[in-house]
Amino acid sequence: MAHITLTVLPGASGLNPVKVGAFLEQLGLDYEVKTVDLGSTDKATGVKGEDFLRLCPNGRTPALIDHQQQDFVVWESGAILQYLAEVYDTEHKYHGKTPFERAIVNEWLFFQVTGHSPVQGNLNFAKYYWPKVFNEEAPVNVFKRFGNELYRVMGVYELQLSQQAAKYGEENAWLAANHLTIADFSALGWFVEYPKMPAPALDVGDFPHVQKYMHKLSSLPALAPLMLQIEQAYREC
Repeated sequence: MAHITLTVLPGASGLNPVKVGAFLEQLGLDYEVKTVDLGSTDKATGVKGEDFLRLCPNGRTPALIDHQQQDFVVWESGAILQYLAEVYDTEHKYHGKTPFERAIVNEWLFFQVTGHSPVQGNLNFAKYYWPKVFNEEAPVNVFKRFGNELYRVMGVYELQLSQQAAKYGEENAWLAANHLTIADFSALGWFVEYPKMPAPALDVGDFPHVQKYMHKLSSLPALAPLMLQIEQAYREC
């Protein structure tokens, strides 16, 4: 058995598990991927099934089981990233060596999980899933509300990344430091998939530093082996 089990949706259809899996790869930890079915209430295989709800009462992925720590369970992607950094990042590279460094990392981590992903997620839902769920197009004001807010959020990222580039150079322009941190892994799942969408919910042409950042995240070596694990788990389920 692997040391860690990471629960995801089939085919990486959830973006938050990707950020956790990529960080597991970055840390070089021994992990396996297990899939649960989206929307299903099946006891053993459903994301809303009894077995998974015992791990994650919210019924959402990811959830992580650390078999090295008496099968300790963590859910919510931001909490998982913090847990992994605190337990396995012994050099404190990805979370900060001092309370001040950790505070800055946490600022951007929490901004991503509370400000960025819910807005982008709601806009994606309105654009891609609303017609199927409600048998009608999403109201214009829904697009206006979440579109304007996502544009504002991207502006916050753009300013920070431009300041980081001026301070550290383009190659070292990461969100919270001059190197990768869990704040960047938190953003990874949402930014890596963004350009792959058939019609992205927001044109990021006004945000050149965000575009460069997306490319840097997409090029991280940790991504490819993770996606292979997810694809293999999907084929075997």
